[in-house]
Amino acid sequence: MEVSFPTDSDGFLSQECPSCNQRFKVRFVEGNGKPISYCPYCGHKGENCWLTREQAKYAEAVATDVVLRPQLEKMAQDLRRTSGGWLKIDMKLDLPTPSAPPMETDDAMDLFHFPCCQETVKLVRHQHHFCIVCGAEVDMTISDARKVFLSHKGVDKEEVIDFKHTLQLMGYQPWLDEDAMPAGTSLERGLLQGMQDSCGVVFFITPSFKDEGYLATEVDYAISEKRKKGDKFAIITLQFVDSKGNVGNIPELLRGYVWKKPKTQLEALREIIRALPVVPGTNEWRSEIAGVVTAPKQKSTSAELSEEAQSILRTAAGADGMILHVRHLGGERIQVGGKNVIAGDDRRAIALWTGGLEDLQRRRLIKDRGHKGEVFEVTREGYEAADGLPKPG
Repeated sequence: MEVSFPTDSDGFLSQECPSCNQRFKVRFVEGNGKPISYCPYCGHKGENCWLTREQAKYAEAVATDVVLRPQLEKMAQDLRRTSGGWLKIDMKLDLPTPSAPPMETDDAMDLFHFPCCQETVKLVRHQHHFCIVCGAEVDMTISDARKVFLSHKGVDKEEVIDFKHTLQLMGYQPWLDEDAMPAGTSLERGLLQGMQDSCGVVFFITPSFKDEGYLATEVDYAISEKRKKGDKFAIITLQFVDSKGNVGNIPELLRGYVWKKPKTQLEALREIIRALPVVPGTNEWRSEIAGVVTAPKQKSTSAELSEEAQSILRTAAGADGMILHVRHLGGERIQVGGKNVIAGDDRRAIALWTGGLEDLQRRRLIKDRGHKGEVFEVTREGYEAADGLPKPG
């Protein structure tokens, strides 16, 4: 027996963890095809246990109607057939008829992509998440740490600011002490926080750079972040030569890492981009980096209401706020403001208008008053949305 459920506007279906009771959404037509095995919130492990309460109730009603009802009806017929004389046996069935499947609404969730198993899910962002297939834990504080810390000597600030502006144009988030720390911030605390919020640090080793004071502190913080984050954090050391041929001295603690000696600023910029674990432009984690969550490169399809949905909402909001959906042998009627909006019984027209009604439900712009898909009422959000609709041409 198969039970079908409608999806939201992006093709995602709600699931619910039986342990923490939190909901997430998956898209079954994509990914690696393996079953959901872990809750993305609490890491609960299990299979075939992710239906929401509404989905489980509907599936039970369908199973009762499809499997149990025919058996009970046959039993009732057998009892009537065998009864006779002074003994008469009758059996009346009072089984509920399944209502419409639960509507999937467009909820305010973030889209997350787990590169480890190529799964995209909709979630409410937490500090930690788990891949729904392999259960790999992801620390979101690392996934969110995408700034680029620019370490330099004060006298080199003007040149570093040029790098900062170029990196910003490319989509990166450079961290520079002068504008990253509000007035009154403890310098060491601000430097530590800046390093923790970053996916990499660039050391501009000019002849002016000395491994002492706060620069030494930055080196210590960078090595600590590298040990903690591994390939999710890059230490990029660039050694520069001044016009007199003087060369910057690489600090001893940085000699264990590869450094480059660019001849031009453009070459230095290429080395920075090549070494960082996030790609330019989208500022996302590279596909080969494990243990992080990336936003899929896709746009939601739920931004625009169809013309039919706009017409229904506009008319209902301007009348009594009520919508009737009536099904009959000849077709269907959607009655708004006392008028049927579906002209005739053309199946294409019916599909367009009933689809518009579902659009409004998914966006919570109308609510089902009887939970049977027959009587709907415009919600507060629906009235607000109606006020912003363009006037019909």
